[in-house]
Amino acid sequence: MPMELSSSQKLRSLMDVSPSDMVCVMGAGGKATLMKRLIREMLDEPFPVIITSTTNLHALGGEDTPPVILSEEGRAELQSVAQDWSKRGAVVWVEKKLPQNMFRGLKASQVEALHASGFDGVMVVKTDGARKRLIKAPGPGEPVIPKGATHCVLVLGLAAIGRKADEKIVHRMEKVSAIAELKAGEVIESHHLAELAGHPDCYPNRFPNSAKRILYLSHCTSPKALEDAQTIFEAVQDGIYDYLITGDSIAGNFYSRGQDE
Repeated sequence: MPMELSSSQKLRSLMDVSPSDMVCVMGAGGKATLMKRLIREMLDEPFPVIITSTTNLHALGGEDTPPVILSEEGRAELQSVAQDWSKRGAVVWVEKKLPQNMFRGLKASQVEALHASGFDGVMVVKTDGARKRLIKAPGPGEPVIPKGATHCVLVLGLAAIGRKADEKIVHRMEKVSAIAELKAGEVIESHHLAELAGHPDCYPNRFPNSAKRILYLSHCTSPKALEDAQTIFEAVQDGIYDYLITGDSIAGNFYSRGQDE
């Protein structure tokens, strides 16, 4: 019998995000839209919000794009500036501008120092990249999760299901093949995403023990996608994640089940 999922239009409440939290986002297939949805909801509260990355960060874009503060080398004093700006709404704090509408993120130690300073808003931190693919496996040293992280969110794109596995859809094809037993050219199915979500060589073993563990399946835009999400949730071993969430980050429709239910 399929598990029952509760529906909501508030992602922040499903993830149990509060002031002073650090939400670390990783994976593929919807990190940016997830981050923008969280930011929009927290500004409605309103909470101060600082967005940053321990890797490269694409410009968020959109009409309500937050202002950007660039640290550059040797300008750690901007930590206080970032906090002051965040009180007016949200701010992106990164190291420097890069080509192709990208920014270089901060060192993990800078993120840790800001969080440890007693920042009373929410930090949203991108911790790895996927080159706009829909699913991925982490590489050596990924994700770069700062100490003090309160939430670790793994994103996988349901839109990958039904498509053939290739370099346009899968980031780190060789490792994904080994973990999910997915050959290049093979059609991606729900059980492949379940393997990526739960396999010990993938993300879960890289989460700090103190953080809430969240699996977010993006692109849930149809009844079929919701069925696929339920299938994946049922296949993931109990205890790996604290929250299982799927939804459409753009439309703002979400479904959730805590693993302790």
